[in-house]
Amino acid sequence: KSAQTIAEAVCFTRDIVNMSGSDATPTFLANKAREIAKQSDIKCTILSKPDLKKIGMGGILSVSRGSSEEPKFIILEHKTPKKGSETVVIIGKGVTFDSGGLCLKPGKDMDLMKGDMSGGAAILGTFMALSHLKPSVNVVGLIPCTENMPNDGALKPGDIIKCLSGKTVEVINTDAEGRLILADALSYAKKYKPDAVIDIATLTGSCV
Repeated sequence: KSAQTIAEAVCFTRDIVNMSGSDATPTFLANKAREIAKQSDIKCTILSKPDLKKIGMGGILSVSRGSSEEPKFIILEHKTPKKGSETVVIIGKGVTFDSGGLCLKPGKDMDLMKGDMSGGAAILGTFMALSHLKPSVNVVGLIPCTENMPNDGALKPGDIIKCLSGKTVEVINTDAEGRLILADALSYAKKYKPDAVIDIATLTGSCV
């Protein structure tokens, strides 16, 4: 039964990663998170643009400036009744399409950038499995979701932004957007006083 649960979660994750960027938008991922929570005892909270502005998530807000798609910050929580259990926060990068922004990527293989939300999809799949496996550990999933696009309002090289931590960042290359949204998510994770934090991202070119 456990193996079947995990396999179904893996297939669910893979299917979402393979969707087009025009279909698997930040709003789509947020709705999927709500569906997973509705079918289980998982708690789901979605922060939209006004919420992000209110708490000062400048990283996500700045990356999303070039897109007509609204950013979302997904929070999923699995709580165990077992007292004294550890808390683990898992964070998944959710850039639903990464054009590179004004520092535009080459056209070759840009279609693969629909997969820049693989980390976020993995968090959704994990919570789908957690809702059935119910491990004796508290798990929090955080998914910062946005597109990185080059419209006339987009983040510009040389811009200075302020992230949730209060630290400022000078943006040299708009295609380095993943670290900006993950920085906000990592700062947000502090509120849970976690015993461990795992972040999952697709930092492709530079990593290679």
